[in-house]
Amino acid sequence: MARAGRTDEEEGEHVVRAKHMTCAAIAALLLTTQAAAQAPASITLNDALRLTEEVTPSVVSSRGSMRSAELAVRQAKWAFLPQITARPQANLQMNSGQSRVNPITGAVESGNTTNPSYGMNVGVTLPIFDGFSRNHSLKAARAQENAADANYTSSRFAAALSVTNAFFDALANRELLQVSEAAGLRAEEQLKVATARLRSGAGQRTDSLTALVTLGQARQNRLQALANLANAEATLGRLVGFEQRVAATADSAFYQTPPALDTTALRSEAFAMAPAIRSAEANLVAAKARLSQQRSAYYPSVDLSASSNWNASKTNDYTLEGRRQLLIGLSITPWTNYQRETQVENQSIAVDNSEASLADQRRQLSAQLTQSFAALANASEAIELAKSSVQASQENVRVADQRYKLGVMTIVELMQIQEQLTQAEVNEIQARFTYLRAKASLEALVGRRLP
Repeated sequence: MARAGRTDEEEGEHVVRAKHMTCAAIAALLLTTQAAAQAPASITLNDALRLTEEVTPSVVSSRGSMRSAELAVRQAKWAFLPQITARPQANLQMNSGQSRVNPITGAVESGNTTNPSYGMNVGVTLPIFDGFSRNHSLKAARAQENAADANYTSSRFAAALSVTNAFFDALANRELLQVSEAAGLRAEEQLKVATARLRSGAGQRTDSLTALVTLGQARQNRLQALANLANAEATLGRLVGFEQRVAATADSAFYQTPPALDTTALRSEAFAMAPAIRSAEANLVAAKARLSQQRSAYYPSVDLSASSNWNASKTNDYTLEGRRQLLIGLSITPWTNYQRETQVENQSIAVDNSEASLADQRRQLSAQLTQSFAALANASEAIELAKSSVQASQENVRVADQRYKLGVMTIVELMQIQEQLTQAEVNEIQARFTYLRAKASLEALVGRRLP
């Protein structure tokens, strides 16, 4: 009878726990339904990369800087053309005075007179020699254009790196959600087995309690995975220009065996074409060109100017009278109160700074490439190891489940093996996306997409 009483008590506790589990399942179902009602739009990685270039402020700003640099080059080219000015003129001269008698005719003439006139002045000015200042200005403008183009490429790949990481975060969290759901299903199945063994008298009460706790933890992990997924998809939506969650669409290429990269060729290519190096080199060229431009002030300047002026007034019956003028001017400034020397010295300092920046960019790129290559190699090995670990854990779970049903293994040991499988699946997902993120970082350094 005592045995039967304990069994009834245990059954009552199971009923209470079953109610709690039902409530938890309803809450999880409501969260799932709410998430389904707010089902995010799906996007591919290529579409995400395209959209982020249209909405990322740094990319838009870099694109505007490149347009400004193009206008500066155009302006530097136009400096070689003569300057033409045309000034139309219209004047009305009015004088007031006393009336007087014409000594010849004897007629009284008014002292108020007016003399309207009009004319046109057309002038052309062309610097013949300016110490090659215009040549250096054009060279500096072209270098700034190259720097702006490199900065635009760099900002594009920086934005691409951010959205790629966000894309992989969303995709990884969706797969982690699937792992947590699979762990929850295993926990539910294990609770059923433990409850059946308890009712048949072959199991222990602690087995069902342990299985119940494990199921609660699995459901809690699933809720956390849902929250992480919502956060990742919201971040992805912001980066691609949406005010809602955006889901990441998986691609079979993400799950293929990573190809081997020619690190030697990539290193050489990066030092030749990396946006950071191109920008630093262009800034150095521009600084040297501006230094030469400042030194051009020591040379004399020769200007050629020609003008034509036509005037007509009331006094000559509005007949246009033309005048022409041709001037060749030579000017030299031997002393500027040390202003010219100060400008040259400041620009020389800018050249030294640009050289130091270029050298530091090369060292930084070398260090970043070394780190990226090491990260890729480690991630590639981790992927293969994680795959083997998942296969081994799946087999261990299959064997352990049979052993528990036969009563030769405790539920604690079974739960540990199941937890090892869950962790192995998580490790595989993390290893794969760690490799993809490291690859995206390398693409940002090199300035192009890698196969």
